[in-house]
Amino acid sequence: MILGEDETEIDRREFYAILFGVMIFFFFTAGMQEKYKPKCGHQTSYAILIGIVISLLLYWAFRDERAGIYAFNENIFFDLLLPPIILNSGFNMRRKKFFQNIGNITIFGLGVTFTCFTLFSIVTYASL
Repeated sequence: MILGEDETEIDRREFYAILFGVMIFFFFTAGMQEKYKPKCGHQTSYAILIGIVISLLLYWAFRDERAGIYAFNENIFFDLLLPPIILNSGFNMRRKKFFQNIGNITIFGLGVTFTCFTLFSIVTYASL
């Protein structure tokens, strides 16, 4: 153990190191996919597969010892992981494909937003 640090801090650093490694792998596969243009798979599927493999290895290695550290945390996902994924998807979107699918994008954007607004309004009004 490092001087003055408890085990949870070391576990947390290990978790962030693994998370950073998976993100580096994600960006590396994005570059490789642009260069070699494989016929199957997508960079997201590669990241999911490496995440599954790492999760299984950690589960088999530590079982219940570190279950709290490696548990899914919604705040970390929505605040730290999802914005770069969305930015990457929007940044790499082809303009031609975007305008070919503008109808579907509009339907999902406006339609789903209106549906969610309506449902939330009804539930909120009913709970009062």
